[in-house]
Amino acid sequence: MPPFKDEHILIIAPGSQTTLAQLGLPESFTPAQLRTSTRMFPAEKKGEWEPLKVRERKVTKRRNDVPPEPVDGDTAMADGDGATEKAENGIEEEESYFEEDPTTEEGAVYPIRQGRVVDWHCLFALMTHIYNTLSPPFHTPILIITQPAWTAQDHETITQFFFEKFKTPAFCLMDSALAVCYAYATQNATVVDVGYEKCDVSAVVEYLINDIGRGIAIPGCGGEGMTRRLQELLAEKSFTRDMCEQLKKSGICEILPPGTALPGEAEVEGTDVNPAAAASAGANAAGLKSRGGATEQMASVRRGSTGLAGADQDGEVGEVEDNEGVLDVASLVVSGKTNEFLARKEKEKAEKAEKAAAKKAAQDAAAAPKQAKLPNSKRLTATFHYTERRPLEELNQNGKRPLENGTSNVEGEAKRPRTPEPVESASVEKDPPSTTKPDAVVQNGETALIRRDVEVGLERFQAASSGILDQIADAIHRCILSVPEVHKRQELWNNLIIVGNGTKTRGFKDALVAKLSNKYLITDSNATIFTSELPSNFTTPMATGANTPQPQSHLSNSHHGPGVNPLLLAATTASNPTGLAPPGQNHHLHAQLQMQQYQQQHQHQHSGHEQTPKAIKLTKMPEYFPEWKDAGTEEAAFLGAQVAAKMRSHRSPSLSPPPLKRRRITPPNTLSAPLQPTSKIQPPNRSIDAKATNLRIYSWNINGIAPYLDTQPPITTFFSATSSSRKSNPSPSFPSLRACLHRWSFPHIIGLQEVKIAPTDTSSEASVRRAINSPSNDNDHTSDPSRLYDVHFCLPRDKHNATGFGGKVYGVCTLIRRDVVATSTTRTVDWDLEGRVLITELPSHGVVVFNVYAVNGTANPYRDPSSGKVVGDRHMRKRIFHAELRDECARYEDHGRQVVLAGDLNISQTPLDSYPDLRMGKEHVRNREHFKGCFIRGKGEGGLGMRDSFREVKGEDRKFSYRPRGRMWGEGMDRVDLILVSRGVSVRDADILDEELERGRSDHVPLWVEVDVGGVEDHEKQEENNHHVSISAEEREREGEVNDGKD
Repeated sequence: MPPFKDEHILIIAPGSQTTLAQLGLPESFTPAQLRTSTRMFPAEKKGEWEPLKVRERKVTKRRNDVPPEPVDGDTAMADGDGATEKAENGIEEEESYFEEDPTTEEGAVYPIRQGRVVDWHCLFALMTHIYNTLSPPFHTPILIITQPAWTAQDHETITQFFFEKFKTPAFCLMDSALAVCYAYATQNATVVDVGYEKCDVSAVVEYLINDIGRGIAIPGCGGEGMTRRLQELLAEKSFTRDMCEQLKKSGICEILPPGTALPGEAEVEGTDVNPAAAASAGANAAGLKSRGGATEQMASVRRGSTGLAGADQDGEVGEVEDNEGVLDVASLVVSGKTNEFLARKEKEKAEKAEKAAAKKAAQDAAAAPKQAKLPNSKRLTATFHYTERRPLEELNQNGKRPLENGTSNVEGEAKRPRTPEPVESASVEKDPPSTTKPDAVVQNGETALIRRDVEVGLERFQAASSGILDQIADAIHRCILSVPEVHKRQELWNNLIIVGNGTKTRGFKDALVAKLSNKYLITDSNATIFTSELPSNFTTPMATGANTPQPQSHLSNSHHGPGVNPLLLAATTASNPTGLAPPGQNHHLHAQLQMQQYQQQHQHQHSGHEQTPKAIKLTKMPEYFPEWKDAGTEEAAFLGAQVAAKMRSHRSPSLSPPPLKRRRITPPNTLSAPLQPTSKIQPPNRSIDAKATNLRIYSWNINGIAPYLDTQPPITTFFSATSSSRKSNPSPSFPSLRACLHRWSFPHIIGLQEVKIAPTDTSSEASVRRAINSPSNDNDHTSDPSRLYDVHFCLPRDKHNATGFGGKVYGVCTLIRRDVVATSTTRTVDWDLEGRVLITELPSHGVVVFNVYAVNGTANPYRDPSSGKVVGDRHMRKRIFHAELRDECARYEDHGRQVVLAGDLNISQTPLDSYPDLRMGKEHVRNREHFKGCFIRGKGEGGLGMRDSFREVKGEDRKFSYRPRGRMWGEGMDRVDLILVSRGVSVRDADILDEELERGRSDHVPLWVEVDVGGVEDHEKQEENNHHVSISAEEREREGEVNDGKD
């Protein structure tokens, strides 16, 4: 895709229920700015569509502007009562008007069903509506996120429509699974996309989708399937589909991992009674505890019977029962007090029932607070808020009319059909004219919202009980097993990504991972023996080792490779004993031939058994964009589309994080050794031009160096007859980096920040060196050393804080002119693992140049580089970075070196350095004061007393180095790129190239300084100084080792 402005790129992601769209790429990627339902309504005219249902309403109005005709003595005779009335003046007229109903789905047409396009005319109408709503400019590139179910013919159809309808200059189709990988910054992953009515499972290997075995549009595995399951379970309670949908989206609907007991299950299982034991002895067969409880209950019954008989105060009735509680009917009849005895029994029964009810009520009251404190997975019942939309006319017929303030004017609750359970309270509120919730806005107040609490039992845990998790788990297993790269399968299990709005149900992801683990996961203890691969005549090894094959004598001297399983080897050779060697062949030679044949058969096979996983892990999406933290990861495909659009519209296809094609791995012996950090100040070579008195230094946050390396000329130049045209410059609006150096008159040193190259991407490093020193035109001579450069890199190697986009974040690069490089030494520092500091020492000039990309202070977490544990935020890390950088500069100044500190320091010092306002947040103010205390204030105050070269030359002129691309030129600017110099450095000139052309594809502009450093005349004195510096560095290292030992 050719380069385009960020604000012109249009992204559309159509789905079965919701379509996302956005015009322009913001500075920090955000969720879609436009969310619309994937539906259209047929218009009155055939072939046309409307985004909302349009209704025709007729209103009768009376016109009073027609004068009545005078009639002498005309009277109107009334009815039987003799009442009279005057003739009415005016004419009744019926007027029609049309209004949009945003709440109804009556007559809606959904063009996409289960991920497949079923109505192209409706889909094209929807795309046209979105395009007109966003109103992009004419030259707008379009990126469409496609569904896995779309065929090649579908791709051709939609491409033809966009090119013919909107005349787009560039068009791109991107698979949703690939877009998810871009969002998660991983090139190998298993993407599970759970949608409305279907689920897609895709295996992505090195950014290539494996079509074989891909699970496409698996029916019944989406959010709608869970809604239907809830409706089946709650059908007896008259739950409607809308109620089940709201229940599924509520917090009480939860999918528990397989094997988790539902609330109350343990108690139910503990009260199961053995019928035989209960019939014979009246005891519970569940155990001693239950038997004791039953015995105690029988004893209480006996005591109760005795008490009832013994309650007669005359002592006569009590004798009708013997000591064992058996009723003596004969004695009772003879006594003649049968009625009194029966009345007493009824009274005692009533009293006992009252005591039991009171006791139960007390127990329920005591258990209520405990029940409320329990988590949702431990509660038998839970309540959710159900909102129902009802017409006002229907409410009026039921006797309840909503008032303007949203309350009911009728006490009690009106009867409502299909209410699942009686509720304690209900309120009916009329839709307000303006509200923040779109669903609560109704045109003309024709409907009202009824909110009430509904109690649900254990059915809320069974939304996925129809086998949804089993189907998805089986699809994942088949999809990964279909990947031909066997050694990649375990990585696919480790990078499991579950997205889609169907996964918003609480506990869905954890339950799916638990299902996969239960069905397919094996541990290391049982992963070494696969009995299915052993021959049938070989007994299975036991855990005791009794059946483990013992090595034969002819194999004792064999040394098989690491890829040979000795257990399988022994099993296969056990069936062929040494006595069965071919005639004339030595047994030892026969064994060696068998070993060689076995190794040849298995040398191209992977040693691991990748049919079953040894670990299953969910991949976490990087937290680079704070706006996506609250939005969730369900719509990560749209974030990936933004990342892809940013990369493809600004970068060369050959250099991209992440790449869209397989990369050729360079052999290990051709890899250049990375620049190692060191704490010593290295003594440089002594060859230097002593007449040199000035040094021009440039600094630029390039925000990705890849776009400036594309030296490929336009395709039209290859049709030219002259060979010189083949070396023409790229587009003048986006020059190459070599052209920038030519325009800047080839400075001595250039510091580039945020180059965004992975630490292992040696091909990109080689491309940088090649592009820097390749002629940009016929007049660009590369034989002059003053026009050639050596390139040094410091790239991130922090595996916990610099892992986004495959490690292609941060990074600095220093270009040193060849006529200066002989006198220079470049090194990194051991306290920087994010690729932010690169030091160039020029001892013969007496100058040290720091190329710095400082930490940006944010609230994002900072992790310990070794353990990965969160130890603070990026604000804290920024202040630590200031202190470490100050100490590094102070080391050079203490040995007589002058320091030039250049780069993106991510600090605006004064209100002159920001427009419209200076950032005044608490942490930003603290960071600003800490920066001044480290570098600007004098040494008596703990600082270095460095000078701002731009302010020293330009005074209070307002120029800015940070120019964000998401805004118009001149809106929101900061001077965060600085060049600070030590007190002994003489500044000749300095400036900021505050022009849109100089910004190029970055969001920063370059700045430069020219300093007068002079030459070093006394070489012996300089060498002595270097000797002392090296000794001091070694002493400091020894001191550091001693201190480490004390800690």
